[in-house]
Amino acid sequence: MYTAVVIQRTCLILLMLSACSDSSEDDIRAHVTFAIKQEGKTATDAAEYLSRYGRRAIPTIEAAMHTASPAGKKNLILALRKIGDAEAVPLLRHIALFDPSVDVQREAEWTLKQWAAGAAADPRTEKARAAVRAIDEHRGTEEAG
Repeated sequence: MYTAVVIQRTCLILLMLSACSDSSEDDIRAHVTFAIKQEGKTATDAAEYLSRYGRRAIPTIEAAMHTASPAGKKNLILALRKIGDAEAVPLLRHIALFDPSVDVQREAEWTLKQWAAGAAADPRTEKARAAVRAIDEHRGTEEAG
């Protein structure tokens, strides 16, 4: 088991390596890896760091969702929440409907409901409201048989 010091040093080294790279894609991938492989403050810091890239980080996050553990997926949803871009709504909708983990589904749906409560003129709010309606309709259809 890694100690907090070893994890912090590893994170620092990876951050330094990514900072030396002129490729933002490499930097995004490194922080997505932190988000899915680490826990606690390290994962939260990675999510916060990804928010600096905004919508540019969404495709890499989406790709990582396919293989991440449930805990890793929840950290990636946190990153999407911090990014806060309307482009994340379709991904969150898909996760809320089809992810095998109920906990991950709830996290995605909760994020959409938070965004749906925003200002009416905000495009993210409108997309999130539509996604929440689609989730409700889908679940209603499943229950009806």
